[in-house]
Amino acid sequence: MKIGIRVLAVLTAVILVLSCASTSSISIKVLKPAAISMPGVHKIAVIDFHGEGRSGSQIATLLQSMLLETGYYEILEREKINRILEEKNMALSGIVDDQTAVQVGSLLGVDALIFGDVTTYEIEPDKKITKKVKEKKHTGKYQWVQEKDKKTGQVKTVKKEIIEDVWVDKSYWVRKGTVAINFRVVNVKTGQLLAAYSDSKSYDSSKERRSIFSLSDNNSLKPKGEILNNLSRVICSTFAKKIAPYYVNERRIIESGEGNIDVGKKFAESGLWPEAIEAWQQAVKEMPDEPAAFYNLGLGFEVQGDLDKAEKAYKIAVKLEAKKMYMEALTRIRQAKREREKLREQLGS
Repeated sequence: MKIGIRVLAVLTAVILVLSCASTSSISIKVLKPAAISMPGVHKIAVIDFHGEGRSGSQIATLLQSMLLETGYYEILEREKINRILEEKNMALSGIVDDQTAVQVGSLLGVDALIFGDVTTYEIEPDKKITKKVKEKKHTGKYQWVQEKDKKTGQVKTVKKEIIEDVWVDKSYWVRKGTVAINFRVVNVKTGQLLAAYSDSKSYDSSKERRSIFSLSDNNSLKPKGEILNNLSRVICSTFAKKIAPYYVNERRIIESGEGNIDVGKKFAESGLWPEAIEAWQQAVKEMPDEPAAFYNLGLGFEVQGDLDKAEKAYKIAVKLEAKKMYMEALTRIRQAKREREKLREQLGS
């Protein structure tokens, strides 16, 4: 496994543009455990899914790429998979159940095999929709009205055209698509089904933010291939997070305050967390009744991965002031400690 226990809590802290007089917002990168633990599985192979046309091959390639990005598993190259199966006169299309998957997985020398079915991979025929919409119509008629000048505030009489609201028919094109996939992970040594997951995602061009009435012809719609690829990526990404640890960016707030509280804040904003912690440790000595000092100190320990010290500092901050942000930080750190134990089991450390 390429991911080490040293990155269980946080890799980096990056300052965001967002800041104000009393706080700064930062983004930290946090490693989350996989939802499904698969002990003993280190090397896996992703074979072509069953699906219409090339959809099965495309899904397998996409999923393999996403799992490679996690760095968690050793992934057998697809070229090597094809070569081994060709030597044994076996075809990927013959893999239809768990027992066959065990036989193939043993040949490939992996711990687990990932396969499945692409049950839906389609774009519906484009439809032209007509709706009544309200528009402003120039009448060519005028009337005298009183109007207040925005600059001077004086009221004057002006001649303005009469504008009427009218309902007119407007047509636009709609394109819809759906992808649905079933995933299975089988332990090739025991035949045990380690994970099973099904998901589907749909796209509807009429729900996009851009003005649908600007689509005067279906050539202006999002390309069909792009739609199917985007839907597939969302589904495969969700499944990859089910079986492999993954990183997320989370937002944190640094409090401002007097003396060393602000000194530490400036260090933290520059990514100098050891110096920030040192300043905040001095701040809690100088101001033992200041909750912001303890909160910031807890944040420093959290970013550095020392969750026990972070919890202790957050508890004091909450005791001094039952502020919502402080209580959320304490809850978060306890959740992080539970996730760290799960990560240790998954990473084998």
